Amino acid sequence: MKNWGTPSKIKMDKLVRLKISLIVLVGMGALLCVWQVTRAGRVMWNPMGKVEVKEKPYDIYSFERLMQRGGVASKIEVVGDKFYYLSEGRRISGEVNMPSGRLPEGVIVMARGYVEKENYMMGTGTHNAAKYYSSHGYITYAPDLSGYGESDPEDENALGARLVKPVEILDLIASVRQIHDIPIYLWGHSNGGQIMLSVVEILGTQSDLPGDSRKVKGVTLWAPVTKPFPYNILYYTDEADDQGKWLRSEIAKFESEYDVFNYSVDKYLDKIQIPIVIHQGGKDEAVPKKWSDEVVAQLKAKDKEVTYYAYPLADHNMRPNWGEVVARDIEFFADLNN
Repeated sequence: MKNWGTPSKIKMDKLVRLKISLIVLVGMGALLCVWQVTRAGRVMWNPMGKVEVKEKPYDIYSFERLMQRGGVASKIEVVGDKFYYLSEGRRISGEVNMPSGRLPEGVIVMARGYVEKENYMMGTGTHNAAKYYSSHGYITYAPDLSGYGESDPEDENALGARLVKPVEILDLIASVRQIHDIPIYLWGHSNGGQIMLSVVEILGTQSDLPGDSRKVKGVTLWAPVTKPFPYNILYYTDEADDQGKWLRSEIAKFESEYDVFNYSVDKYLDKIQIPIVIHQGGKDEAVPKKWSDEVVAQLKAKDKEVTYYAYPLADHNMRPNWGEVVARDIEFFADLNN
């Protein structure tokens, strides 16, 4: 006869098995909670019901979240050569140019490069190109962006102020679509080039909606800043009065709370679905030509439609080739419109 054990031992074995089962269930529950937090970033489930996990302030400006958000339209108010619209609760001002004596060929939304606030005037960095484009039949909208011109103040956090700039362009594009039933093109210079590159990545296929005459058809970038975030900021910190000490500390704080890859243009190049033109000067002291060489190679490796013009003697503002650059842009826009 087999010895099946004493009653006390049988009870002990049952207790051990029960404890093991409980441990497995608790472990699975913990994994489920982690999965839910990772998946949603905001909601966690436990046996007592769902628990809200507080969202960090700048999670909403990650590229993935902005792809879900898209642009939020508001009414555009035009007063003379100025315009105003709303983005993230802020009133944004800018300069508008209308073609005279002809029907418009399209709309160009523009984003300038970095300018010190004390040196900024409406149209700084965009006015000359905007006038040229409007003389060739294009409506141009060049927002001052938050914190500049007559716009509301920008985010108090230095990085938050930067992260919101693509949102302001996305909202302007959505607002433009409400009032103009014509193609839209994008233009960005320097840091504005990075903003526009971010925008076309975020828009993805939304920028090329079949049958939509208001779709974004192409983007032209002048000496764009294309290095990863936050290196694209760190590269210029030596120009600050404290040689970047304060800004580096802010970046360190940000990196301790956020995954910087979620905000970096180099990680989303595969999302681009529209043609790109890049202009780069060989004598540019603000944006190294190597940066444009590299991003063009990356785009081509991903089979993106990119045209690259290098001007060996041109500076950051495309002088002395400025006239050639704007003429090529008009040709680019016209080809896309055919």
